[in-house]
This record gives sequence, C-alpha cells and structure tokens, in this order.
Amino acid sequence: MNEKMTRKQEVLNILFSVLLFGGLWGLVEATLGTLLHLPIVHRTMFMSSTTILVPIAFALMGACYKRTETFRVCLYMGMLAASMKAISCLVFKMSFNPCYYILIESLAMGVAVLVIRPKKIVSFAGLATGILASTLYLGASTPLRIHVRTSTAQQVMANIEKYMFMFNCVAILYMFAAGAIVYGILKLVEVKGWNFSKVKEFFYHPAFAGSVAAVALAVTLILH
Repeated sequence: MNEKMTRKQEVLNILFSVLLFGGLWGLVEATLGTLLHLPIVHRTMFMSSTTILVPIAFALMGACYKRTETFRVCLYMGMLAASMKAISCLVFKMSFNPCYYILIESLAMGVAVLVIRPKKIVSFAGLATGILASTLYLGASTPLRIHVRTSTAQQVMANIEKYMFMFNCVAILYMFAAGAIVYGILKLVEVKGWNFSKVKEFFYHPAFAGSVAAVALAVTLILH
C-alpha cells in the first residue's frame, strides 16, 4: 500500500510540476516571445528569441527537473508548451516552426540533464548542463533556419557561424549572468534566514499549477 501511495505521489508530483513549469514556459513564449518579435525591437543577437527565450526555457526545465528528479519532465514540458503553441498555430493558420523549436529545446535539455545529472541547477554543473543543452539545441535547429536549396555554401556557413557560435555564446553569457544573480539572491536569503515556506506552498499547489497552464493557453491564443 505504501509503495502504491509513493508511486501515486510521484506521478502527481510530475504531473503538477509539468503543468506549473510548462505553463510558465508557455506564458514566457506568448508574452516575451511576442515582444521580441515586434518590429520596434532591435533583433540582434543580444535581443533575440534565441538568446533570451532559450535560456529561460532551460532554467524552467532545470527547476522542474530539480523538483521531480527525472529528465523525462523536460520532454513532457516541451510537449505541453508545444501543444499550446500548436493550437494557436492551427486556429490562426500560422507556421508550426515554433512548435518544432520548442520540442527540440526540450529534447536537448533532456539529453543534457541525462548526461550531466546536476544535483543543483544554480551551480557549475547546472551551467554546464545549460551550455550542453544550448549547443545541442542550436546544432539541431540551425538546419531548420537555413534554406539550403536556395542558399549558397557561403550563406549556409555564415548562418551556422551566426547561430552555433555567436548566438550560442551570447545565450551562454546570459545563462552565466542570470545564474550569478540567482546565486547571490539565494545566499542573501540564506544569510538573512528568510522563510518562504508559505510562498512555496502556494506556488507548488496543484490548483495554482493548473491555473498557470490554463492562463498560459489563454494568453497564447490571445497574443498568438
């Protein structure tokens, strides 16, 4: 009986963790993603969906992995976020490319976590996981961004250099900077002895997780 209850609790923990962090990923894709694609935003390597959204996605998947201790949640999160985007693409007859990118991100992070298995996300092992995931993601997704049939060999190589090296390096720098800030905040909380147990209890509540996923779907459809 105890083993069955433990298994049930494990499944529920995975389910609601995926709904929570997958929903947050969907919200980020819908809100910040929409902002980054606006014409007034200067689309350089410093302000692009690749260098900003991808590290955030990896961070959310890392947080979900830490809570569940299974790499499979990365894949589940990817399927949830991609499904939300796919519904929007289907309804408004848009390209499904963003869905493919999301799935590739989740697969890359799942492989990176499986290889490195970091005990803490905010650590050098966590950073190494992000670096590997980013490299795998850009290595797998770059061919989708290149129109090989209509591009010269020089153009293909230029795009590979652009995404695999320049964009990848900027994304890694953002990961390092964000990780350093979070590490500093965690140390401050530890020194001050602040207790956020009530906040965590609310944040990880099943009802809140379900609400986040529902809001993420609604926002995705609204902002499409």
